[in-house]
Amino acid sequence: MKNKMLKVFSIVLALTLLMLTFAGCNNDPQYEPDNTKESTTESTTESTTQAVAENVNPLTGKADLSDSAIGARPVAIMVENSPAARPQWGLSTPDIVIEGVVEGGVTRMMWIYADAEDIPKVGPTRSARHDYVEIADGMNAIFVHWGGSNLAYNYIDKIDFDNIDGMKYTGKYFFRDTSRSSRGTEHTGYTNGENIRKAIANLKISTKATDNNWVPFKVLGDGQRMPYGDGSGSCTSITCTFSSGYKHTFKYNAEEKLYYNYMNSSEMKDGSNGKTMSVSNVIIMYCDTKVVDNEGHQDWNMEVSQGDAVFVSHGYGESISWKKDGKTGALKFYGKDGQLLTINQGQTWIGIVPEANRSLTTITE
Repeated sequence: MKNKMLKVFSIVLALTLLMLTFAGCNNDPQYEPDNTKESTTESTTESTTQAVAENVNPLTGKADLSDSAIGARPVAIMVENSPAARPQWGLSTPDIVIEGVVEGGVTRMMWIYADAEDIPKVGPTRSARHDYVEIADGMNAIFVHWGGSNLAYNYIDKIDFDNIDGMKYTGKYFFRDTSRSSRGTEHTGYTNGENIRKAIANLKISTKATDNNWVPFKVLGDGQRMPYGDGSGSCTSITCTFSSGYKHTFKYNAEEKLYYNYMNSSEMKDGSNGKTMSVSNVIIMYCDTKVVDNEGHQDWNMEVSQGDAVFVSHGYGESISWKKDGKTGALKFYGKDGQLLTINQGQTWIGIVPEANRSLTTITE
């Protein structure tokens, strides 16, 4: 880059977003499939073993699933993001974080794990919102929450959705951390993988995944990395705005190939270990939102079935799209080639940003 200066530009991501491609760099090591001919039984066996490894996490691409998680449904947990909730316990651990506005400009998160044995102390665990329930339903997830809006409960009851509710199981599978009691009781709730697994067993919830259609993208395996084209889409940071008080900036660490999460210019820290939340992949999707009741609850209009999005990973990015087949359909992401998006190995953050704030997205080369 000329004069070794960073060039900052704001992108007005309007209807032409899908025509604007953030591509990669010619110097970026490109993943090339192994085309070596398998002339021996040994090499054929090795190749086959790698291709069908059962313990690969479908959400991160890492071969680290416990035996109980192979072929199992994911677990989705509701976690709050108000100032009093920070730093959240377990923030650095989810395979996928999905964040969006719930009411009053405040965001809430849904943390998704492919392996229940990987879930540490997580929270503050908070109440469900119907948009999250719809996404979790599309992923065939076991849904964990502590209370919920009327809209969320109506949807859960309507589809008889497998869920574990802290309102029913306080003191059994959900607990209070009194060290935060000065912030308000609602900010003290938590659970963990051990208690979630107990609840699943005691409530006789099936853990078997019916198929793989719930995975929102493809993930590369060990040693693989996405190629990205001509160098016009470098991304050292990306900022998106949910509301005036909720703005995320992800700053790229080239050595670690990770984007570090800053909330309103402050690092998002894990309350359990002090680590700053970092992810390999960032997806920002745009969706019309509106208030639907007197309590200010938001509705994300995902029933339109598709929309625009931006994807960044390993210092580069591109314009992509999202699709969802109605309320019960799985949320999926597609690259500019129209194929299911392929992402780099590791954790992913997905922000569902109001369409009205699309133009506030900024990218730094």
